[in-house]
Amino acid sequence: MSPANRISNYTVVKLPVSQLRPSEEINFERARTLAKMIAKKKLWTRPMLVEHRHSMIMDGHHRHFCATELGLSFVPCVLLSYDDPNLHVTYWSEPGPVAVDRIIQAGLSGDLLSYKTTRHKLQVGLPSCSVDLDDLR
Repeated sequence: MSPANRISNYTVVKLPVSQLRPSEEINFERARTLAKMIAKKKLWTRPMLVEHRHSMIMDGHHRHFCATELGLSFVPCVLLSYDDPNLHVTYWSEPGPVAVDRIIQAGLSGDLLSYKTTRHKLQVGLPSCSVDLDDLR
């Protein structure tokens, strides 16, 4: 069984959209397209990865935009720590160790990293979710 197919022990929780802190810029055209797809389904089907101490978005910057565009108050999230052994963080464009402090500083300061600077990926499958958008308003 591949690592991504292993069962996840993580829990999906609903967090306030206003509490989440982006650390990277987004592609607005892609985000608007995604928002239309989510609105059409009327379901939120993929939890966002969020750093547990600072509510920093690890994976889900475009979905954060979607939540705002769709007037949602809450979004499904999985809370993680940067020292989680299942979390693999890389730069999209360069090899080498990732400066986690730089990611956190970007989110805390609002001086966002460029689009697609970092990639946060769980080495196990994300728990599934299927939440009606009306339950997130």
